[in-house]
Order: sequence, then structure tokens, then C-alpha cells
Amino acid sequence: MAGQEIAPRADKDLSQEQLMKQIEQSRVELGRTVDAIADKVKPANVAKRTMDQVRQRVATVDPKLAGAGAAAAVGLVTLYVVLRRRRRR
Repeated sequence: MAGQEIAPRADKDLSQEQLMKQIEQSRVELGRTVDAIADKVKPANVAKRTMDQVRQRVATVDPKLAGAGAAAAVGLVTLYVVLRRRRRR
């Protein structure tokens, strides 16, 4: 098979020029695909997408839930300070 030329069959066969165009088009498409994959896995882009997702989730947090979380945090800090002061006495 190696080194042998393939004889053209019927008119379904593509001309050499058409084959060259298809090969070039495939190269261009493959180049775009490789570029897209490289862009997708680039660490800086992954970090940016992750931060965008976090920001979006934070923006959709219910204000009542956020307030309750803040109140709980203040309560825990206050409890910690009070218990620490009692131990020192």
C-alpha cells in the first residue's frame, strides 16, 4: 500500500484541488479546536471562571439568610470573648 497511488474511481471522487481545500479547512478547524481547548484549561481562565461562579452565587444569596449568618457570626464572637474573659478571672 505504501508508495502506491490510488486510482480515481467514478465522478464521486474529489479532485486534487478539492482534497487540498478540505485538508486546509480541516487544519483550520483543528487549530481552532486546539486553541479553544488550550483557552479552556489555561489556569488563569479557570480561576476567572471559578471566581465568576462564586460571585454569581454570592449575588443570589437571600438577604435574610445572609443576615442570619452575620448574626450567628457576631453571636459566636461575643460568646468567645465572654468565655475567654471568664476563664481569666
